[in-house]
Amino acid sequence: MKINEIEFKTEKEDILSEILKKKFSKRFYRFLKYSQADITVDGIFLEWYKRVPVGSRIQVCFKTLPKEINWPKSNQLPKIVLETEHYLIVDKEPNQLTIPTRGNPESLYQDLLNYLGEQEIHILNRLDKETSGLVVVAKDRYAASLLEPTHEHMERKYLCLVEGDVSLPGTITTYIEKEENSNKRYVSSTGKLAISHYNVICHNEKESLLEFVLETGRTHQIRVHTSHMGHPIIGDQLYGGKAYEQLCLTSYSISFTDPFTQEEIRCTIDKRW
Repeated sequence: MKINEIEFKTEKEDILSEILKKKFSKRFYRFLKYSQADITVDGIFLEWYKRVPVGSRIQVCFKTLPKEINWPKSNQLPKIVLETEHYLIVDKEPNQLTIPTRGNPESLYQDLLNYLGEQEIHILNRLDKETSGLVVVAKDRYAASLLEPTHEHMERKYLCLVEGDVSLPGTITTYIEKEENSNKRYVSSTGKLAISHYNVICHNEKESLLEFVLETGRTHQIRVHTSHMGHPIIGDQLYGGKAYEQLCLTSYSISFTDPFTQEEIRCTIDKRW
């Protein structure tokens, strides 16, 4: 069991519950409310409906219980690019699941279990099995609450090698739906809004290297959008690309402001194909 403590001072007078709502994410606020967390104001327990003066010291203390792990641990360790007290950034291999399934219980999650042991594991940006690259992992619930949702707090950049000549940058805005009884997605008139911005790194008549920045984070978003452009990713046979030894798509850059130190964090890696 891990004891976690958060301390801060109020910037203006307000009801305690409203201060907590504004300070924390909705998910973390609900966790505090129903987990019997100890919350004191200047060292005194206070009902959540009471008013708190400006400049008061609020201390939040909550317990993290070890979870029962039903998945086998991996024999290998994650490839760590950056690690702090609260989170780490790892480089996921291509053709590796981010989260295990019953049919395929080997994943990045197991590698993290092998490394972190009983610490909490909150994977903040999942990648497709075929996609390689950077994944941010929070080590505690509070860190996760500060970094989610990732599309608002992080800039994620992807490199992909597509078929054909793409000479100009652009933005793709569509709606994406999941095919029934399939893992495949498709562009539709309904579904979920998906917005992708892309730049051209280099190109020729046969193939083009593109950099994508996502405004939304839909499953298979880049794969669907490049196929929709008529330029599928090389190695992406699910969406019409030619066969290759792997999918030529890598999450190569992540940048964000560290919520604990306010330091600007930027990690980049080289593509593997």
